[in-house]
Amino acid sequence: MRLLVSVMLLGLVAAPAFAAESDAQADKDAANIFNSTCGWCHQGGGRVAGGIGPKLMNSERDDAFILNRIRAGKEGKMPAFGGSLNDAQIQALLRYIRNLKPEN
Repeated sequence: MRLLVSVMLLGLVAAPAFAAESDAQADKDAANIFNSTCGWCHQGGGRVAGGIGPKLMNSERDDAFILNRIRAGKEGKMPAFGGSLNDAQIQALLRYIRNLKPEN
């Protein structure tokens, strides 16, 4: 019984660590994901206006809107990526967008 409880507690401790590793890897890949999927329309890594898509840096849109737009797209304007990107990748893209700073 003690072994079972120990294994269960270990699982509770290890699960957040695994999730953090997954998020860290997704964050690391976010720039590459952005460049290969979003960068065609959002110029300068999302930092400038003037491309097909709008500037994303300092967006006034809330997180829910951005997450939904990435997943579902907008007919005639933006493709949906919910079928090709997993939730960790989509969350990483949101963090990428929120952390955009002007290029030097």
